[in-house]
Amino acid sequence: MESPGPDQERTEKPKLQSLPEERSGAQISLTRKIIIGLFIVGYWVFFYWFRGS
Repeated sequence: MESPGPDQERTEKPKLQSLPEERSGAQISLTRKIIIGLFIVGYWVFFYWFRGS
């Protein structure tokens, strides 16, 4: 078999490096997660504390 000359294009496609997996859905920063978590806990404590009133 003849190897392709420098002027000829190779028919092989270059192998692409695998890209890191992207997570589907919105990315939420740690700060927002903490704030949302505190809001949920505070909401739950408020209604738990004052449920007997």
